[in-house]
Amino acid sequence: FDFTYNGYHYFDQRQKVDETIFKSKNQSRKMYDVFLSHASKDKSDYVEELKQTLDILGIDVFYDKDTIEWGDEWKKKIYEGLKKSEFAIIVISENFFDREWTERELKTLLERQNDEGQKLILPILHNITTEQLRNKYPTVADIQAIESSKNSNEQIALLFAKQLIKRYK
Repeated sequence: FDFTYNGYHYFDQRQKVDETIFKSKNQSRKMYDVFLSHASKDKSDYVEELKQTLDILGIDVFYDKDTIEWGDEWKKKIYEGLKKSEFAIIVISENFFDREWTERELKTLLERQNDEGQKLILPILHNITTEQLRNKYPTVADIQAIESSKNSNEQIALLFAKQLIKRYK
């Protein structure tokens, strides 16, 4: 993949670009490109591979397993990631429903999206229907989602990259 902006290879980790290039409408680049919200039970069968695909493009991902280190205050790190991410990909499955931390993350992200007035939440439906989403999270059901069964991880990573490039244009 070769994504460029003004001749700079944004997704090439070896080539660090000055943050000022990506300022748009007085908004500076966040610490993470995306916060990856998911239920722990979905890590091994789906989320790990999605994260690896995002890594291939050089996307800065807040992913609990990789970001929270030994000795960190994990709650503090999660809230920092929620606050300092440009977008949030939320993998919503039956495992996501009614879990304390997924619910907290979703609530925080919805509040932030409402406060900032710009796109933040990018939902992925994983082994659930739109109707299940609507029944559980009516507010999220109003946000255009994609389905993991109809999009490969590579397609999802490219769709995300397009959103990121639009934001930084």
